Formats: sequence, C-alpha cells, structure tokens
Amino acid sequence: MLCVLRTDDVLVGAPLYMEREMESKPREVGRVYLYLQMAPLTFSKPVALTGTHTFGRFGTAIAPLGDVNQDGYNDVAVGCPFGGEEHGGRVLIFNGNRDVLKQSLTLSQELKAAWTPSGSLPGYGFTLRGGQDLDSNQYPDLIVGAFGAGEVSVYRSRAVVSVEAAMTLTPRILNPDDRQCHLPQTDIMVTCLKVDVCAAVSGVGIPSSVDLRAELQLDWLKGTRGGVKRVLFLDTQQPHHTGLLTLGHSRPRACLSYTIYLREEDEFRDKLTPISLALNYSLAPPPPGQYLPPVLNHYSSTFLQEHAYILLDCGDDNICVPDLQLSAHMDRSELVIGDDNLVTLTITAVNRGEGAYETELHTLIPPGADYIGVKRRVESLSQPNCEYKMVNESRMVLCDLGNPMVAGTELSVGLRFSVQRLEDAGPKISFELQIHSSNKDNSKSNPVSLSLSIVAKAQLDLRGVSHPSQVVLPFPHWEPKEKPVKEDDVGPQVTHIYELHNSGPSSIQEAELQVGWPYRFHDENLLYAMEIKTDGPISCRTNTSLNPLGLQISTLQDTPELLGFLRNTSAPHRHRRAVTTAQSSSGKTLNCTNISCLRIMCVVGRLDHGQSAVVKIRSRLWVHTFLPRRNYPYILNSTVSFMVTAMPYRIQPPTLPQHSTSMGTLVLWGTPDVSFAVPLWVIILAILLGLLVLAMLTLAMWKCGFFDRAQPPAKDDVSDQEQLTSDQTGDA
Repeated sequence: MLCVLRTDDVLVGAPLYMEREMESKPREVGRVYLYLQMAPLTFSKPVALTGTHTFGRFGTAIAPLGDVNQDGYNDVAVGCPFGGEEHGGRVLIFNGNRDVLKQSLTLSQELKAAWTPSGSLPGYGFTLRGGQDLDSNQYPDLIVGAFGAGEVSVYRSRAVVSVEAAMTLTPRILNPDDRQCHLPQTDIMVTCLKVDVCAAVSGVGIPSSVDLRAELQLDWLKGTRGGVKRVLFLDTQQPHHTGLLTLGHSRPRACLSYTIYLREEDEFRDKLTPISLALNYSLAPPPPGQYLPPVLNHYSSTFLQEHAYILLDCGDDNICVPDLQLSAHMDRSELVIGDDNLVTLTITAVNRGEGAYETELHTLIPPGADYIGVKRRVESLSQPNCEYKMVNESRMVLCDLGNPMVAGTELSVGLRFSVQRLEDAGPKISFELQIHSSNKDNSKSNPVSLSLSIVAKAQLDLRGVSHPSQVVLPFPHWEPKEKPVKEDDVGPQVTHIYELHNSGPSSIQEAELQVGWPYRFHDENLLYAMEIKTDGPISCRTNTSLNPLGLQISTLQDTPELLGFLRNTSAPHRHRRAVTTAQSSSGKTLNCTNISCLRIMCVVGRLDHGQSAVVKIRSRLWVHTFLPRRNYPYILNSTVSFMVTAMPYRIQPPTLPQHSTSMGTLVLWGTPDVSFAVPLWVIILAILLGLLVLAMLTLAMWKCGFFDRAQPPAKDDVSDQEQLTSDQTGDA
C-alpha cells in the first residue's frame, strides 16, 4: 500500500524492458508500473519507475514495506538482482507521498550487500519480503534474498526523529550608537543582541534521550563571498559556535542562548545587507555501544536562518533611497597619436537624497589609457581616495565616495590619465563613469560618457645645405681639360644635402621626395652629378644615369662642417639653419624652369618621431661652361619637394603633409668670400693662440729685465739736490 486510500494499488514489474536511446542501440534497464486504484476496479494511468542499471533486471522482485519513515504514506522496495558493479545486485527503496501522479515515487535509498568486500552478492535482490516489524520498534523491516549465494539479508528500520527548530533575535535592528555590552578583557562598550536557539523533537519509537548538535554561523553569507564578518560572539569573538541540546520524552523542548556584538564601523563597509544568522542541526554521534541509533527525518530541513539589520539614518522604514548625480568634463577634446596625451577628468559627485552606502565612483579605462593618479583641484571640498583595480577583466579606477555618502554631500576629484598605444584605435575612445552604491533602491547615478577624438599629426621639416655655398672662379694654377678623365679635371666639388626630419608626434608610413638637379643648359653641363648617397629609410633613383662620361671617381673626405651636419641629421636640432637659396645675391638664377634638370625620385619609409631621412648628392661644377661667361655671377638652384602618401594608423588625417623649397650654389668671379667658411672653432683657436703668443712675449721681456729700468728723479728730488749743491759751494 502506497497511499492513505482504502483501495489497494497495483505494482507490475517489467524486468526486461528496453529503453531506446538510439534505434539501433536499445538498453535493457527494466521498469515498474504503478497503478493507483481511484475507485473500486478503476485504476489511473500507470506511473513508471525506470531502472538505471543496464541488464540489472530492475523489477524482478517487488515488496510493499509499509510506512518506513512514519510520514503517513506507504513505501515499497524493488529488486535489481544484476545491477551495480560486477552485476552484484541492488535493492531500491521508494517512499510514497501525497501526490504520486505528479511527483512519482521518491528514491530514498539504494541497498547493496555491504558485508562483502566488493559489495556484490550473486542474485542479491532476487526475492524481497517487507512490511513486518521484526524487532518490535514500531518500524517495518526488510528481508533480501540472494539466490546465487543461498543467503538472505535482514534490514531493520531505524527510528525517525523529526525536529522543529526556531531562532529568535532580540533586537533585530542594531543601533551602532546603543552600546550596552562590555567586550571581555577590554574597556570597550559594544552594540549587542541576544540569540535564542530552541528545538523540539518528535517521532514514533524514538529514544528517551536525543542529543541534537546545533551549529550557529554568524553573518554566514559574508563567509561565502569573502567579506568581513560584521558580528561575532561576545565571549569567544569568533563567528561560529557549536552547542548541544539534550531532548527526549521528559524534555521535548530545549534552548541555547548566545550574545553577539556588532564590530566597529571602521572594520567593515557593508551596512545595508542584512546580517544572516544560519543554524545547522544534526543528531550527535551515538555513544559507544548504542545499537541502531535513530536518524533525522530525511524530508525535513536541517537548516534555519534569521536576519538582523543595522539601523540606518533613513527614516522610520530604515530604507535609504539616495539621489546620486554625476557630472564630468575633460581638459582636452582630442588625442594625437604618438604624443604623451595627458588627460585630466574633472568629476563632481552629488547626493541629493538619503544616505548612499558603500558608494564608489566607477571609471572604466579605455584601451590605450593608463591611470596616473589623482589631481586635486578644489581644495575646499573633501577628496575621495581612488585606486586602480581589475573588475571582471575590465580595467577600472574605483574612488571611495563615502560609507555612507550622506545627503547633501558634494565631492570633486580630478583623475589623470596618459593615453598612448593608439596605433590601432578607432576614431575615438571613451571613458565610462557611474556612481554605484549598495542601496537596493536607486543605487546608481546617471551614466556619463566622455569621448576623445583621435587624430594623426606629423610635422615634417625639410632642410638642406650646399657645400660650399659659393664657388669663386678662377682657381689659381688650375685649368679645365678638354677631355677630362678624372672628376678633378672638371671643376670643384659641390655637394647638396637634404634632410627630411619628422618632428612628430605621429609617425609617417611612406613619403615621396623629389629633387630637381641643375644638370645641363642646352648641351653644356652645369653641376655634373657623380653619386647619390642616402641615410635612413630612403631609397632613390634617377631618370638618367649618373656620371655618363665615366669619369674616374676620386677618394674624397667630407669636410668637418659637412660631417657635423651629417651627424646631426638624425637628432633634434635646437638651432636649425634654413635652406640656403642664395637668391638674395645678385646674379642670374638657373633652375628647372629655364634649364634641363636631372630628376631624382626617392621613396621614404617609416619615420617615427625624431627620425630623419637624408639624401646627399655629390657633383662637380663644370667650369668649362662658365669660362666664356666671365664676370657674370650665376645661382645654380636645386628644387626639392616631399609629399607624405600614407600614415601607419587606422585614422588618417584629412590632408597629408607636403612641402617644397629650393637651395642654391652661387658661382662668381673674383676674390672669394671666405668668411662663411671659417668655423667657429677655428676663430676660438686663433684667439687662444694669440693670447698664448702674447703671454710668451711678456714672459720673455720680463726675463730680459725690460720691466726693471731706473725711473727718472722727481721734481722734489731735483730741488733737494740743487740745494745740497749750493750749500756745499758756500762752505767752500
């Protein structure tokens, strides 16, 4: 019998039932069908109990047990003689309930031959007999047969203890200002409350004395979340305690009383969340020698919890509803790729409602930005503490705004960031800000998003030098040859150097640089190009070949001035000389508009901030061209231009940098103006040598006694001498 109806129910076993998970691979698991008799000879649709052990023959034996757990509903045992490991046999106990049609029967126990090492007994569960109280303890027992071993097993039911527990808190609301308890071994008064844990036991055939083990956990949710326990036991200052309640027929109800206290407010932050007190109870281990001890009701909860609250300044309902408002702005509107990009966020937080607890400002840091620190701006307002944290794999700055942030509070803070690593960034980045509190109602402020545009800017400087800047003809003891063999036979060397320098802050990916070289006038050579050298990420080509006459190239060393220029091309220049044009001098200008020019096309690779690309064009002035044109000065101008074609970023500027200029070499007849060619160090050295020669002459004159000659007598000495002479004459 499985329920309280007077009509009998029917259980039918189908031990060879196959469950088809797949059409080609059925599993033989067995099944038992339960038919509830709703009225005489009228049965319900069957309730199926399906086995779980393949080839276990579940349902071979079925035995009604009676009410094993004394809950008012009959229970049943089902044999599975070939289930379990090594097909050693199992017996499954199912408990009846009020609504079998909806909930089916509940599996409460699975028995196996426990006295064998493997837990197996051939045919265990092939036969079952139940419903009889063999030991007169008011509970039905069970006999299990194992035909393969020729043995039976007797299982005696244990008494079931039902417990009713309660926990009372006095008071439920803790006022931090109401300090009535003395903390042991200190002079500190604390806020406390009383906890009473009471329990009562009942059951059929239970022992005269039952020991109940009660474990009380304080603020137990904080333990699962890693928080600080806000309350502790007054005597032990620990968050947990285990007590023992002795109950029975003579004492069906017993209580334990504890005093717990609230820790100081600066020791924890959470003041809003209820303080959960959890009670877990169980039967204490039986004393040695006690046979067949009772068990707790399997269907009764052994867990109980109650909540205490901290008194808040939130009115009679003790519920705070804040009104958090957030505003922010930045000190710049755009970021330049490659720059330091220091950004300051000025943030103002206001609470116009009731107290906001565990209030924090959350600032989500975008990719490429790094938190530097707090910049204090408004000295009259209090300043929150801020720190960098990783929250759910997101980089954030968290600022503590108060616990609580009381009504009318206004806080201001400046957060400083450095935004770099923007090479792959989109058109803008954003800082996301919001105030969060632990209040249940209206816990967040309005979200604020501050966006910064990302731009790419590169300042490119084009400079050059002509060495020499002027050539004075004629050369003494030199005449040009009609058929030159060596480059020295043509004329003096003239070198132009061009530098493309990136002053940043952004980099460029590629640029084109073009040089127009004053090469020929009709059929006469002007500056005969010998070779082109480059330094940095640049490569050049020409529209015609260099040195078409195949002149023998001389081994020449660069002058100190030229070497100094080359050394400084890749470094930032504090004092840059402008491109020399020489157009202010009188003379006829020859450039690509009125002569034939050699076209030099150069491709410049990536130039980062502070890097340069240098082109050096070495040539010879073709003096034979200028001999028939004596006394006529000329300016030989080369033109140079560049145009950036790409930058290495997703973001491209609306216009790419470009510029053009010219540089000239003056050719004239007469006395050379050499003032330009005297380096500063030569002048300084000449002055020092002059001073040294003067010092040596002075020393030599002093050694020769030049400064030791006798001085002429003074007037008074002459008068005295004349008086002395006259006196001597009178005496004579």
